[in-house]
Amino acid sequence: MQFLTLVRIVLSSFFGVRKRASHEADFANVNFVLLPFVAVLLAFCIGAAIFGVVHLVAHATATVQGF
Repeated sequence: MQFLTLVRIVLSSFFGVRKRASHEADFANVNFVLLPFVAVLLAFCIGAAIFGVVHLVAHATATVQGF
């Protein structure tokens, strides 16, 4: 359950959609040792997802362009 809380904190921080009261309540009882690892993991996952979508689109249009 704590991992999901960390994921919610990191994702809302990435996208900037967070209320101040919720922010303060979550940071009152969060494990700050795991927070950077979760942030790096989620940043990697988001980057890999973007790369994957771009790769799929570029690969699909490569035959149309004649390359």
